[in-house]
Amino acid sequence: MKGTDEIRTYSFDNDGLNELKSFEYGKNWPVVYLIHNNQDLYIGETTSAEVRMSQHLSNNEKNYLEEIAIVFDHKFNKSVILDYEQRLIKYCSVDNRFQNILNKNKGQQAIHDYYNRDEYRSDFERLWNSLKSMGLADHTLHKIENENIFKFSPYNCLTGEQNEVGTDIIMDIIDTFTNDKMGVSLVNGCAGTGKTVVAISIINSLMNTLDIEEDSVGEFDDDIDKQKIAALKELKDYILKKRNGKPFKIGFVLPMPGFRRTISNVFKQCGNGLVKDMVIGPCDVVKEDYDILFVDESHRLSKRKNLTGYKSFDDTSRQLGLDPNKTNQLEWVLNCAKHVVLFYDQYQAVKSSDLTASEYQDTLNKYSVNLSHHELKTQMRCKGGAPYIEYIKAIMNCTSTAFKTIENYNFLLFDDPNKLIEEIRKKDDQYTLCKTVAGFSWDWKTKPSKKPKDDLDTYLSLVEKDEYDISFGEQHYIWNLWNEDWITREDSHYTIGCIHTTQGYDMNYVGVIFGKEIDYDPSSNSIVIDLNEYRDKKVKAGMDEDELKKLIINTYTTILARGIKGCYVYACNKNLQNYLKKFIAHANDFSLNNR
Repeated sequence: MKGTDEIRTYSFDNDGLNELKSFEYGKNWPVVYLIHNNQDLYIGETTSAEVRMSQHLSNNEKNYLEEIAIVFDHKFNKSVILDYEQRLIKYCSVDNRFQNILNKNKGQQAIHDYYNRDEYRSDFERLWNSLKSMGLADHTLHKIENENIFKFSPYNCLTGEQNEVGTDIIMDIIDTFTNDKMGVSLVNGCAGTGKTVVAISIINSLMNTLDIEEDSVGEFDDDIDKQKIAALKELKDYILKKRNGKPFKIGFVLPMPGFRRTISNVFKQCGNGLVKDMVIGPCDVVKEDYDILFVDESHRLSKRKNLTGYKSFDDTSRQLGLDPNKTNQLEWVLNCAKHVVLFYDQYQAVKSSDLTASEYQDTLNKYSVNLSHHELKTQMRCKGGAPYIEYIKAIMNCTSTAFKTIENYNFLLFDDPNKLIEEIRKKDDQYTLCKTVAGFSWDWKTKPSKKPKDDLDTYLSLVEKDEYDISFGEQHYIWNLWNEDWITREDSHYTIGCIHTTQGYDMNYVGVIFGKEIDYDPSSNSIVIDLNEYRDKKVKAGMDEDELKKLIINTYTTILARGIKGCYVYACNKNLQNYLKKFIAHANDFSLNNR
């Protein structure tokens, strides 16, 4: 036996078991444990380490492991160890110290609040540092938390609401296949409610269905968790009996190329049934025979309008026997799978090619399908929670009547855009993933024709030649050099992003510059748009002012919701700046270094 003040390790064999029997926290106390060899790791929790170790030693799937580390504390209770178990599964799966994390569906239980949770979670960093010192972890929590694979991990701890929606969707899928009918699960949720996380969690559960153990229900305490595992066992029986063990062919459709690439890389890194080829674009739905299609950001599915490439749209439509001028990508999806899961937020449609809410509903109505409705309401992204999201919607809709203080969130208005950009860059140095985003009211002169290397050479060469896109006084800036994975690129620290580079991503802090195209009319108490100052030609083409106004307001509302810790704002037009002063605290009134 060896270890620290809070972790003891034993050989994972009968000798280690006999030694564990003399440990005061080994028989009747809540603990977390990690069983491992140099490559594989299994994480669990129990109220009797002795009994659980004995059970694992008799399990042929785990008895090849070599060592067990017991995490203990006299203050532990059942809620704490459930929380720590899930956090360890998620962090270890991203840390990559071990090649294989053997936990699968067990890592997706819902986690609930409990007494002194904040205190216990603050202690988690100390525990993690102990694991690092023992060679059981490699990277810091801060580094892990800023990785895309962490944010979109299949081992994310779901909220009770997310877990319930996920379980209901699994039940929808069972109903579709056991009753041999077409089915659609429609999940409504605004920005930050965790739609992508829920989608990946369900996909991971489905891909690992055949690995569900017969006695696995007993490992769970929450009724929803038990219901989900029971449903997966039912699905497993269906696959084995009705499909002769052939698992479902699943596709994960993401309409936005940049975000699609990010999630594809996440799937590649995750393993355990998730493979990058599962992540596809709308045009790819015709290339395989899919049983189930998940569509994230389905509000970004397109119609034949203002597209970059019409040929692929037309070819895909004709391949499905559909008229390119009368169909859309949602209809493609509905034609290409027996069950479709759609994640949707009508307020995040930001391009003229995106389906309007009425077009979306008309397409669903066109098909006689078994449609189930679900909703995600709880704000998970920003620390301002749902009150912040509702507040920015009210501001953008001109329905807010009073200033509100948003707890735990830095929502500040700047008089100087250069100061805003400077402060965001300081936050980026401090936290990483802090970027400035602007409305599309400046021409994009510096966009390179080829993907630039992320070594700042392209950026510096443009600066040296005095080429730029955006100017505020004597300060000059350029648009993002590349759309895909912009927020993780080194040059994003210096460049300014647009809506197309940020949708789907989280940032610790976001700086939002309202461009010259958007203003406020005090006489009508409304947001107004000057089309002459709007530079996105593809969005602008063929649209009337009312529709364009909705898209632009959606764009800014979406950007305002991207920050986790805070959002800094500046408006180019004085009327809009003065309007925002009524509802956003002034940056000069706060010490930014302490926020």
